[in-house]
Amino acid sequence: MPRLAIRPQDASLDQPVAIEVSDVNPGSRVRVRLRNDSLNAESSAEFVANDRGVVDVAEHPAIAGDYEGIEPAGLFWSARFDAGSDIVTMIDTLSRLQPLAYTATVNVDGREAVSTTFHRRLLAANVVRTAVHEGRIRGALFAVKGAINAPGVVVLGGSDGGNLYEFVAALLAAHGIAAFALAYFAYDDLPKDLIELPLEYFAEAVRWLGTRPEVGDARVGVLGFSRGGEAALVVGASFPEVAAVVALVASGMTGGGIAGADFSAMGKSAWTLGGTPLPLLPPPWDPVSMKEVQDVMASGKPFAARAGILRAVKSAGARIADVAIPVERTRGAILMMSGEDDQMWGSTELTAVAEERLKAAAFAYPFEHRRYPGAGHFGCLPPNLPTTSTSARHALVPMALEYGGNARGNAAAAADLWPRIVMFLHQHLADPKSR
Repeated sequence: MPRLAIRPQDASLDQPVAIEVSDVNPGSRVRVRLRNDSLNAESSAEFVANDRGVVDVAEHPAIAGDYEGIEPAGLFWSARFDAGSDIVTMIDTLSRLQPLAYTATVNVDGREAVSTTFHRRLLAANVVRTAVHEGRIRGALFAVKGAINAPGVVVLGGSDGGNLYEFVAALLAAHGIAAFALAYFAYDDLPKDLIELPLEYFAEAVRWLGTRPEVGDARVGVLGFSRGGEAALVVGASFPEVAAVVALVASGMTGGGIAGADFSAMGKSAWTLGGTPLPLLPPPWDPVSMKEVQDVMASGKPFAARAGILRAVKSAGARIADVAIPVERTRGAILMMSGEDDQMWGSTELTAVAEERLKAAAFAYPFEHRRYPGAGHFGCLPPNLPTTSTSARHALVPMALEYGGNARGNAAAAADLWPRIVMFLHQHLADPKSR
């Protein structure tokens, strides 16, 4: 009777999981199917048993299926979503912090042989979630129970607004980081739209986290995705108490607002400082882009905003300096990431604006811009999630968007980036006395 071993049976999402089939005839065709019952996604791959009658998914190449070659996490990232599920519904599901349920089934030479279930957790047993409703700040704090002097980080989601990316904060907390998932619009009693939001709000959250006993003598940084990455860069440049910045698929320029179907909001700044709106690249869209938007909305096809945004950047010429974030004013290290096939807004080119400013200023702190080929707008999520969905309807803007990248490129970016983020936060935010 074939045996199927999953080790460990109950693992954190970012932890490696070994899948091994044994006690089959050498040379047998072994197909492993992995069903993610939480995310409504499924993958399969076929292997040839070795001369000991074993298939180790981490070491043996898949010869057919949803991926090929040696990919230890291939069955996780190559999963294809059922109809009605995609990257956006996945993020919504992850935000509920429930364990992800899997069923693994093995077929040997065309016959179903054995199956088992297992889970991957987003919220570790020793991590405490604390809802935050302090003054005007809203969100959720995650930290190991009894933590003191832990590096602190404010986690910012993107243009989907009310989704706080709590799963990211929860996973960081399991690595000994006090992570505050901060809401900043389209949530509770906060502003409904991403229009002229005061940067002082983010600074207030940074200061609040710094007073928590979980952080104590350690320092606080800011980590953001997409528009949240843009916010992270501008907050770091504006407030000296920010000790480090992680900006993922972000922009080195301040951009326009978002208000659902009201595209005129793009002509207003997303941020204010001292009550004054920050400058933004004019015009936010050229006539060609607006025609593309209209055509896409009529057709229902996903819209790739990258080309129009990059046209606006090119036409601005020297005016880029007027809207570029003064990242060189940041008082700490900066880690930036971009996907070279990001179709949402060309994060590689937009992040390069910040990178070039840091180089020109001979920035005094460590900084890095990691560019990932084959990765799109969602190549920045934690690893071991399905990466096959590259377009979906936006959570707030009433249209489908093209996010770019391919499954293998997004997965490779996630696997490489996530441990770097954890190491970066520990290195630059740890209590100085602990070094």
